[in-house]
This record gives sequence, structure tokens and C-alpha cells, in this order.
Amino acid sequence: MTQRERFLAMAIGGLLVVVGLQWMFTQYKNAKQDRITKIANLKQTSLDLNTRLLEGAMAERQMGEYRVRSLPGDREIAVARYSSYLLDLVKETGINTPDVRHVNSTPMKDLYTRHRFSVGGSADLPKVIRLLHSFYATDYLHRIADLTIKPSRTGDLRVTMAVDAIGLSTVPAEATVSEAPSWRVDPDMTAYESAILNRNFFEPPNKAPRFGGDSQIEGIVGRRSTARVNFADEEDHPIEYELGEDAPDFVELDAQSGTLSFEPKETGEFEVLVRATDKGYPAQTTEQVVKIRVNEPPVEKEPEPEPKFDHASQTVLTALVQGRDDWTAWMNVRTSGKTLKLRVGDRFEIGTVTGEVAEVNRKYVVLEIDGQRVVLSPGKDTLRDVAQRAKEDD
Repeated sequence: MTQRERFLAMAIGGLLVVVGLQWMFTQYKNAKQDRITKIANLKQTSLDLNTRLLEGAMAERQMGEYRVRSLPGDREIAVARYSSYLLDLVKETGINTPDVRHVNSTPMKDLYTRHRFSVGGSADLPKVIRLLHSFYATDYLHRIADLTIKPSRTGDLRVTMAVDAIGLSTVPAEATVSEAPSWRVDPDMTAYESAILNRNFFEPPNKAPRFGGDSQIEGIVGRRSTARVNFADEEDHPIEYELGEDAPDFVELDAQSGTLSFEPKETGEFEVLVRATDKGYPAQTTEQVVKIRVNEPPVEKEPEPEPKFDHASQTVLTALVQGRDDWTAWMNVRTSGKTLKLRVGDRFEIGTVTGEVAEVNRKYVVLEIDGQRVVLSPGKDTLRDVAQRAKEDD
């Protein structure tokens, strides 16, 4: 074998070795990748099985919770029990003219039955919130499918609800629904009231009552007095009244009419805080300080004694005489026999009657007595008669 042939044989041998090594490496790499893939598949299969087991356990636990919250599978028992619950609910929450009816029951294959009920009534907004809160706080398998709230002419809200309740087929008739409250609802209703009652869906924003009365009241020591604090509400909402803090002990306030009653024992000036709250949504409050000034009783004047005899009762107009420039009224006082001749502007005092001549003409004389003008004609009334009419007209 020549040198050239030896080199060719060595080259071919080396090439065969490289090809063999390449094949062996490829086989090893493929085998390793297959193993990694199988391990990954086995891990995924194991994970899927564990997930299914976990989901099954969770589903079993969920079904256990559903069975506790579900109505019985027996249709008649479920309808009777849930109807009783709805009636108690609307009564406890103060719904007026409640109306609870069973609409229908729809089986869903062999799993459960859906019972549809209708609930109606009227109430103000706080009671409607209490109704909804009590409904969702009860941990039944139920829901409000449809809710309609409309204002009525009486001022209340008309509420209509369509309610769905579930009865699982596997729940026995003697099973009782859990009385535990639902964890999905805050047990404190204040959180819901503050969010809802501070809005008014049916009217413009509510305005606070306005004070329009007298902020100062007079009283007498030892006497019971009353006075009304006048507040007006633009929307004509009813108003409730209450006394503020540190009100005097002798002061009382009627919550409906706003009438203050007080019987002070000493003189002085006292401040009373009055608080007026309307029935709008949200309710608005106005505070007003009213001062009560207590005085001593007034000194009663003794009535003037009436005269034993009134000459005015015997005074008449006897004549109307025309002079050169004017007319003269002749007033005859029968008890004394005197005749007074009076012209326009003359003042007179006869018995208990004091006055002034305002006008004289050929038919009558006009007298001004106690700020009132009266007519006296000849031969008709006495001076006392027309004076009495002046007092009555006053």
C-alpha cells in the first residue's frame, strides 16, 4: 500500500469515526429529550389529577354549604316554609299592606327546583332599606330577581320584588335552614343607610326648615305660658321638634306642634335651644336659640268707680240754630236744667262723656268721642247712647 493509499484509508476511517460519534450523540440527545418530555407529561398529569381532586373537594364542600342554605327538596314544604319566612320579614320590617304570593316552581333536571315568589307593599325609604338588608342578611339560597320602587301619592314608596329561592333535590323535608347570618352582608345597617339615605332619587335636594318666628318670648313669674316656635319647610315635610342640651327645667316642648310651655319660678333671661328636623331625605335640621324673658307680674290697677249718676244719660240735642257765620248745637242737660250752646271746635265734658264738636249742620251734629265720630240728631238719642256706640265701634 502506497503512502497515498494509507492517507486515504486514514481519512476514510476518521470520517467513519466522526459519523459514528455523531450518531451516538444524537441517539443520546433524543433519548434524554424523550425522558424529559415523559417526566413533564407525568408531572402535568399528576397536577391535573390533584387539581381535579381539589376542585372535587371544593365542589363537595360548596355543595355541603348549599345543602345547609337550601330549602327542602319537597315542593310543598319548601313553598310553605319560604312563604312564612317572607311574611315574617315584611311584618318585622314594618311594610304596609304586605302582599306575598307564590308564583311558580320550576324543576331544573334532577338537581334543584327554583321557586318564584312576588312581594309587594309600601313603606318609607328607611324601611325599604331595612327590608333589603334583612333579606340579604338571611343566608338562604335566594335572590331578588327584579326590584321596582316607585313613589306613591301618599308620600311612601311602593315596592315590588320578584324573588327566586332554590330547593336542592337532595335536601330532605325535615332539614332546617341555617339561622346564621350571611357573611356577605355587613351586620351593621348604618353603613348602607348613610350611603342611600343621603340621596334623594325622586325629589330635588332637601332643604332645612327655616325659622320664621319671634326669637324672644315674654313670661311671667309663677304663671304657665305657651308660645309656638314657628319653623317652615319648603317641601311641606312634617317637622319634629326637640329641646337642645342644657334647657331649663321649667321648659317643655311638644315634639309635633313645636309649642313651648314654661312656668318660671324666678325672673331673668333664659336661652333655650330648639332643634327642628324635617322628614325629608336626607333629613335636615335647623337649630334656633329662643330667649325667654321672665318678668314680675304687672301691678293690677283698681277699676275706677262708676259714677252714681251719669248726666250724659239725660243730655239731648234740642236744637240746631243757624247764626250769621255758622251753626250752633244746643245740648240740654235735663238733670241740671242747663243748655250748652256748642260750635265746631268746642270741647265739652258732660258726666262720663268727654268730646269735641266736629261738625254742625241743619240736620245733626257730629261729635268726636274717644277718637270716633258719631252723629247726634235732635230728639232721638241721648249723649250717653252715642258715646256707647263710639266705644263699640272702637
